[in-house]
Amino acid sequence: MNKYNFLIVSKEAWGDTRWARKQWLPYALSKREDVNKVLYLDRHAAWWRGEKSHGLEQHGKVHVIQKALCVPLERVACVRDFNRKRVANGISSLLHGRGNWVSIFYHPYDFAMVSVLQQKTKVVFDWTEDWAVFHANDEMKALQEKCVKHADIVLTVTQALYKRAVAWRGSDAHVYHVPNATALAIQPIQSEPKALAHIAKPRIGFVGHAGPWFDAKLVRWLSEKRKDWQWVMIGGASDASKQVLGGQSNIHWLGTKQPQELLSYMQHCDVLVAPYIAGIQGDATKLYDYLVAQKPIIATACETAEHLQPWVTMCKTEQGWLQALDASLNAPSQHTIANDAAMQKHQWPARAEQVMRIVQGAA
Repeated sequence: MNKYNFLIVSKEAWGDTRWARKQWLPYALSKREDVNKVLYLDRHAAWWRGEKSHGLEQHGKVHVIQKALCVPLERVACVRDFNRKRVANGISSLLHGRGNWVSIFYHPYDFAMVSVLQQKTKVVFDWTEDWAVFHANDEMKALQEKCVKHADIVLTVTQALYKRAVAWRGSDAHVYHVPNATALAIQPIQSEPKALAHIAKPRIGFVGHAGPWFDAKLVRWLSEKRKDWQWVMIGGASDASKQVLGGQSNIHWLGTKQPQELLSYMQHCDVLVAPYIAGIQGDATKLYDYLVAQKPIIATACETAEHLQPWVTMCKTEQGWLQALDASLNAPSQHTIANDAAMQKHQWPARAEQVMRIVQGAA
């Protein structure tokens, strides 16, 4: 068997308690027999922020290493590139051993690093979001286009990014749609969390951060239309969202919970919702987690909700939301619920399998 090694250039620490794609995908890859080793490059340490880099740590086949940036003024392109090339030279000697090496990077700022490593590895740009919108500047727009054009392989989490990558490269060769997934699995009903005991039913559950993408005005309108509906909010929230929803007795803010607690909260809600603002871009990762609770799911119409048909009911208007919630609460058995076989297609081992097929096909 021809084995592979992966270098993961991440912007998130392996030791974070809340894992996302940048940790779950390499973890799933490390569990495969055709993967020899995963070298995970932690978020770069910066001495001017009082940070010290840690040495090599091993977690099964995952080897975690961190390097320190040398020069401040990271916002200056030439300084940033110097720092990244220095990191690349520092880890280049670690890219040895049996099997082919593949580098996966996420942030356009790391392009200078992987361009050095491209001499030793096949480079994959995992395009998880529109960084130009996130940073709102022209430099990032040009840089992410450069990443898309020069990477050996491009993975995209949405079809919208996929189509743009194909247009920029002038071909669909080595461009692939690899959406997010869930690390959760369907389990028997767990005990009801104590924090839910005082909240009457029906319960409408939202799990995630109620940030700029969260339609607080919609939720307030719905909460006022049906005073008996109890909204269970799990996670953080922006000041703007809390201000809009302030004073509503049927909206319950329970704060952030540990990842291992989330399933029990979802199981003891009657409906799970993703009320986004209209036209939201990106892959709505919480919808993959919602599937395992085996409850009716309602979301603002978006690409992820469409991708997860028939398990997610999509809404485009306030009245549509009202009708969908009424139907879900009055006749939940009429909703299509994902089973174990369906869930396997949306868990991280399935995404790791997809990535390996892509890498092997590009060899």
